Amino acid sequence: MKKTVASYLFRDIFRQAIIYGLILGIFLETINILDYTFGFREQSQVVNNIKYLFRILGLPVCIIVFRKKTGGYISFETAFTFSLFTFAFAMLTYDTAVCITFNLYPELLQNKIEMMKTILSDAGISNRLIELSADSALWEKNPYYVILSFVVWVLFVGPVLSFIFALMTYKDKPV
Repeated sequence: MKKTVASYLFRDIFRQAIIYGLILGIFLETINILDYTFGFREQSQVVNNIKYLFRILGLPVCIIVFRKKTGGYISFETAFTFSLFTFAFAMLTYDTAVCITFNLYPELLQNKIEMMKTILSDAGISNRLIELSADSALWEKNPYYVILSFVVWVLFVGPVLSFIFALMTYKDKPV
């Protein structure tokens, strides 16, 4: 007997989560690369707000698209499972892409650090805090940091977000 999650085969949910997670992760990293390449310093707060909006709304949009693809209805259990796996694959793709990007193109990391320093100094933050922030940005090149970040996000943040987004997006078939 094949394992199902609320009338959908688990493997089908898993396959779709991989696809949506890869697309979402690549999309988020593309936004970062554009930001650090072109240095949207004048609009840095607007660009950051757009990035966070995409990060927050990307997962529920994936669930809604998946729901429409499966007939317009999705149980809470299926929405939660799909959301959790999509989040995991998006974070895996995103974290891996960040690490590879900053190791292959260290000038992008330097652009990020310079943007951080400018923004923080304009905000009146002390020089010591600015240097600590710049030093912490260098960790994004370290694969061990990326793995730890991935584990923390997937184990602690992922289930919480998946629960919230599953509550927001599930839609049971009428009886």
